Order: sequence, then C-alpha cells, then structure tokens
Amino acid sequence: MNDTKNDWSLTDYIKLVPAIVIAVLIFYFSSLPNPLPPGPPGSPSLIDINIILHMCEFAGLSFFVAYGYFHKFNMKFVISFTVIYAIVDEIHQYFVPNRYFDLFDVFIDIIGVVIGFLVFILIKNLMESIRNSAEDPALL
Repeated sequence: MNDTKNDWSLTDYIKLVPAIVIAVLIFYFSSLPNPLPPGPPGSPSLIDINIILHMCEFAGLSFFVAYGYFHKFNMKFVISFTVIYAIVDEIHQYFVPNRYFDLFDVFIDIIGVVIGFLVFILIKNLMESIRNSAEDPALL
C-alpha cells in the first residue's frame, strides 16, 4: 500500500519555500535591536503599526505553511507549528538588546495565524468550487 502523505516530490519542497522565507525574515527582524526603548503603555496612537505588522507577518506565515503542508499533515499540526513559532519568536526577542517578551504580541501573532489559515481555507475552497464547476457545466 502506497501512502501518498509520506511521498515528497520536488513540487512539495518548492511549496515550502515561501513559508521558509517568511520564517527567516521574521527571525531576522526580531534579531534587530530596537533603536528606541519601549514607550509608555498609554500611547495616544489609535492604531499601533506594530500590531498590524505582527498580524500580517504571521498571517502570511500561516497561509504559506498551510499551503506547503496542507496535503502532508493534519491542519491542527500546521496551526500548532505556527503558534509555537510565534511563541519562540517572542522568547527570542527577550535576548535581543532593547527588545522584550510581550504576551500581547503572542496574542496578536495567534490572531494573525488564524486569519492566515482562514484565508487559505477560503481560497482553497473557492478554487475547488471553480474547478468543480468547470468540470461539471450543469452546476453553472
């Protein structure tokens, strides 16, 4: 019996490249010392750009990890992997000058992970729907 989940082709490895690039970029930018020490907690800004960046970077990571691993692993594993990466990234920042571990950032990262995963599922289902309607003209 041939188990296709364990068979990896060149295409499967290529699908992982975007996720690896994003993970490396997240690690790189987390390694840079913050030029300014953290500001006071009650900043007057309505929208903190840091929150948007955290959500976007982890939504992208989650999307591309799901894309690369979708047919190989259970989706709980994929989500768990990206959440653990978010936690490890915050722990890593604790050891970088002028950076710190922030539980709120982990929470925002997890929101980004969920958004990225949901966008992946939405696009995947949309593509399957389009593919099925193209194969069966009676569905149109």
